[in-house]
Amino acid sequence: MDPLTLAMVAVLIVVGYFLIIRPQQKRAKEAKELQASLQTGSRVMMSGGILGTLRHLGEKQVVVEVSPGVELTFVRQAIIRPLKDDEDEFEYADITEPATDALAADEASASFAPAVTDGTPSASDDVVAEVPESETAEPTDTTSDKG
Repeated sequence: MDPLTLAMVAVLIVVGYFLIIRPQQKRAKEAKELQASLQTGSRVMMSGGILGTLRHLGEKQVVVEVSPGVELTFVRQAIIRPLKDDEDEFEYADITEPATDALAADEASASFAPAVTDGTPSASDDVVAEVPESETAEPTDTTSDKG
């Protein structure tokens, strides 16, 4: 072989190493470090963009709480990165607060209460739309007696 061809093959191997193999090794090392740093209670981001808190860590799977009382199971490799404290936009309360507006609560309960009437029909009682006689659907006989 000609020395120029050998030099080009050597350059391709070196370029391939730096463009393909080395970055892959670096990503694998970072993934191992991430897996080693995981602890119960850590906030993490999953590969689907789901944010949650680690509740249980296994060899192959993790249980992540995404909101109070809602836990999902993922494979460990689905965790892309831990979250920093300032990355959470929402905070979830464990207990929902009761309605403070008594008027709104009374209106909501009144709208579901049955109406008390004196027995005479009113305009709001069982309104039935009247359909013109020409638009009513009557069954038609489509069978023929051709023997």
